[in-house]
Amino acid sequence: MLTIRGGVYTKDELFICAKDVKYVVDKTHGRHSTLIVTKRDMGAKGFILGVHSMDPRGFAPEHSHEKEQEAMYFFSGDGIATIGRKEYVIEPDSGMLAPPKVRHSISNTGRAPLRFVFVYCPPPPEHVSREEYFKRAKDKLEHAP
Repeated sequence: MLTIRGGVYTKDELFICAKDVKYVVDKTHGRHSTLIVTKRDMGAKGFILGVHSMDPRGFAPEHSHEKEQEAMYFFSGDGIATIGRKEYVIEPDSGMLAPPKVRHSISNTGRAPLRFVFVYCPPPPEHVSREEYFKRAKDKLEHAP
């Protein structure tokens, strides 16, 4: 056992490889999202961390988050990010921040998947665990118009 600031965690709960996560959310527009670090799965407080892969020509439509800020670190692929009304070129080793209530979008303009790490702070309610995220996303996709 390992003690961290009063909480007790086992070694296994503090480390996982993305390839070992059984819940991958296949979203619309060629997007694949995996939560890695969550409150219920690993004891994260105040944030979540995940990895995202976007197929060539895939995109995340323009949207905003009411309370959450979202940070992204792009480690592979090429694309375009729009934050507010400004457009940015995405290339490996670039990052972005989408503050609460600021509209943003991402498009993969390359021939390979666009891959990035994302962090929400605070986490959206559906990101409390990998399983919960998977269930809610699946329901949302099945009931989409």
